[in-house]
Amino acid sequence: RFRDTPAGVLAFVQPVYRGLLRDMPVQSKEAPKDKFSMKILADTVAAYIAGAAVAPIISAVDRGLAENASGKQALLPSFVNSMKAMVARPVTFFTSPQFFWIWLVYGSTYAAANTCQTICDRRKRDVALPKLMSTFVVNTTTCIAKDQAFAKMFGTKAAAAVPMQSYAIWLTRDILSMGVFFTLPPIAGKKIAEVTGNERSGYYVAQFFCPLVFQTFLTPVHLLGYDVYNHPNNTIAQRIQFLGKDYWKNVGMRCVRQAPPWSIGTIGNSELRKYLTNKFTA
Repeated sequence: RFRDTPAGVLAFVQPVYRGLLRDMPVQSKEAPKDKFSMKILADTVAAYIAGAAVAPIISAVDRGLAENASGKQALLPSFVNSMKAMVARPVTFFTSPQFFWIWLVYGSTYAAANTCQTICDRRKRDVALPKLMSTFVVNTTTCIAKDQAFAKMFGTKAAAAVPMQSYAIWLTRDILSMGVFFTLPPIAGKKIAEVTGNERSGYYVAQFFCPLVFQTFLTPVHLLGYDVYNHPNNTIAQRIQFLGKDYWKNVGMRCVRQAPPWSIGTIGNSELRKYLTNKFTA
């Protein structure tokens, strides 16, 4: 069972990072300095800076969704109030659980992707599957814990039990999402570079548009989990009808929600990682 505090989630995902630390080499006084540990440090610092950069807008949207779902406040007024609070009371906002939970989710996910890349590069192994699995484990555990916390913080009553079918659907969504967000863009970027002649620009195009284009498929998967939760006895025909209702509006809102962490944030994380790695290992 997930704990309800950020400290509990950190304790839950800590074994992932213990495995990374075991890979750090022990240096003798005579041996030349190994830069692996500094690369891991650069990976982590870059990840949490990038996570902090995207957290304000995401936390405002997620709070709005939670309050709108519970009937506590409409989506747009809730979002505007969060933005006003960030400007008027920045210290309170940036030290609030609302901000911290989102920072934890995306900072930890970026850190998992970065450190996995460094370890696979060191061992000369293909990074696709390890990166998919590590980001999936970290993002899913922290995200589900965040959703539970937001439901309690911004709801009007205790949340009802979620059926296992909904969890299974959302887990499928997360597996597909991690593949699209982290694994697919470098592959697609190389194909785009064959046309543009620039590998860097090819990666940027793929990283920005892949998470958004795939919302046409991932949004129905996401909403199906809610339909199972809200209407457990619906027929297949009723579920198809539900998914078709306001389809493009829902896809558009999911694109707005996904752009900061997966299109903009991943590019920022990647560039900052390269910059800090060069600085820390110089």
